[in-house]
Amino acid sequence: MMVESQNSGQSGESGMDVMRYVRLVLERRRLFCIIAVAVMLLAIVASYAMPKKYTAKSLVFIEQNVVSDLVKGIAITPSMDMRIKAIRVTMLSRSMLQRVIKELDLDVTLNNSAEWDAMVKKIEKKLSVRLDEKRGVFTIAITDRDPVLARDIVNTMTRLYIEDNTSEKRKESYEATRFLAEQIETFKKRIQEIEQKIDDFKRESGFLLATDESSIRRDIDRVQDELEEVRIRINELNSARQLLIGDTPSNRLLEQQQQALASLKASYTDEHPKVLRLKSAIASTQQRLDENLRAERQQVYRSGEYRGIKVQLTSLEAMQKNYEEEIAEKRSMLQQIPTLRTQLAELERQRHNEVLIYEKLVSRYGQSEVSKEMELQDKSVSFRVLDPAIVPAIHTSPNRPLIIAGGIFGGFVIAFGIIVLMDLLNPAIRTVDELKRLGINVFAVVPKMTTEENRRKQRNMDLRLLFFTGSAFAVAIFFLVIEVLRIPLVDNALALLKRHMGV
Repeated sequence: MMVESQNSGQSGESGMDVMRYVRLVLERRRLFCIIAVAVMLLAIVASYAMPKKYTAKSLVFIEQNVVSDLVKGIAITPSMDMRIKAIRVTMLSRSMLQRVIKELDLDVTLNNSAEWDAMVKKIEKKLSVRLDEKRGVFTIAITDRDPVLARDIVNTMTRLYIEDNTSEKRKESYEATRFLAEQIETFKKRIQEIEQKIDDFKRESGFLLATDESSIRRDIDRVQDELEEVRIRINELNSARQLLIGDTPSNRLLEQQQQALASLKASYTDEHPKVLRLKSAIASTQQRLDENLRAERQQVYRSGEYRGIKVQLTSLEAMQKNYEEEIAEKRSMLQQIPTLRTQLAELERQRHNEVLIYEKLVSRYGQSEVSKEMELQDKSVSFRVLDPAIVPAIHTSPNRPLIIAGGIFGGFVIAFGIIVLMDLLNPAIRTVDELKRLGINVFAVVPKMTTEENRRKQRNMDLRLLFFTGSAFAVAIFFLVIEVLRIPLVDNALALLKRHMGV
């Protein structure tokens, strides 16, 4: 079998080396250049065909006033961290975006809530709020096709946020001051009520509260001693009175007879005449005693001695009653004093707690007054717009230099990839080694024959291809350069063309 060779040294080369891919590119250089130029031109056209978007941004500085450091510990002001953390949430809130839409009259074409929601989501998607806590600044930016609208949205949002922040701080200061004033009045009344209760309690129980328990116990011991003496004296007088009542002549005779009867019974039986006569005498004496008892007692009662004893007993019994009542009263006092002191201590504790809270409220009220004045005069933390948003003259999207550079590089990569893929998909036998691996004997290799005319035509074609590719590459580089240098040559030409065409 005979094979036509394209290169005399081709049979010894590996199928995957670099030179093979170089030869592939050279063999199909027309296709390679056409694909590369097409991709480059397509990238250039796409970069100019894509709608331009402009980014407007505003830089706001969060300024910590020196007064905040001077009144530290006196006035209460929100910290920088708290303010920074609240910025993003507040600016991206639905209420803020709705206010921006109304301020810019973007709601004139909105007819229902669905359109409102779409507009809010559209602005929220375009809006960007970036915080730099270390520098104490935040940036508000938005990207839109209309540069004027982008500027107006950013400036309006910045203005509304600063106004809301200032008014909200003042409102909070007023509310805090008013609340503290109300609480001060409330606790002042409560303290007055508790003090009135303490005064009333002291007036009612002041004597007991001022009394010493040890002195009361000494008084109780003293009165008990005196009570014992009175009781002894009463017993003595009662005994004397009984003796006085019982010491009558009839009583003495009856006692003598009873003693004599006892003596006779010791010697005789109860039936002895002497015993019987003595019993009869005792009965007669008892009868006379019963008859004369009242008269005799009345006589005793009228005697001066009995009357003296009775007067003394009456006086002593009155003293005894008074002493007993005094002891009971003092013991009751001893029982009441701890309870009263506990109640007074509880009232004092309540007043102390109320006074502590009242003093703290008064102190906070003073701080609130200073804080309110600081907020009214913007002496705490203020927002200063360092760079307000302006109408952007240069678009930020599409990124033409990147697209054109990507088209130049991507054109060569895509062209090379397509050529390699076509070669891999081509089933033709390329080298003698491939035939040998298939077990086919090769008898001779016939080299490719070209004439001088064919070589001349090929050179001319290669020159034209080189010129075409170089021109396209130069054009791509030209567009890349003017875009990197931000020369609006093409934009001005397009704008002029649109005006002539009446677009």
